[in-house]
Amino acid sequence: MDENIRFIELLDTLKANGVISDYVQVSKELGTNKASISDIKSGRKKLSIDLLRRMKLSYPQTNVEWVIMGEGDMILSTSSETHQTQASGLEERLLSFIQEKDIVIREQAEEIGQLRERIAQMQQRFEKDAANANTDTIASVG
Repeated sequence: MDENIRFIELLDTLKANGVISDYVQVSKELGTNKASISDIKSGRKKLSIDLLRRMKLSYPQTNVEWVIMGEGDMILSTSSETHQTQASGLEERLLSFIQEKDIVIREQAEEIGQLRERIAQMQQRFEKDAANANTDTIASVG
């Protein structure tokens, strides 16, 4: 069995499991068209590495090695799902960390704005005091 047939088998399994509804949906998600999928199915076109890469990005549970070599399982095992869950937990922690940093940045931006306002007020007061300074006291020599 060649990779084209395994690729179509994988799509049919994803369809049977309710992951995809039809070839039109999967072709849109993979950045191609239904005719291209049909050409792969009929053998008129060879499966490309680029299409496999997009398949893996769109459907991470798929085993691309199975499509290419026929080795392993078509759908990755639970240990892979555990890895994805761990990655998801890491993503959540990173998002939380980013949100906390965003709050700190907003607070610092507000403080900077307040400090700029105080500086502007002090400059105005200084200029006003300088303008009102008594310059009439000229030393008399003589």
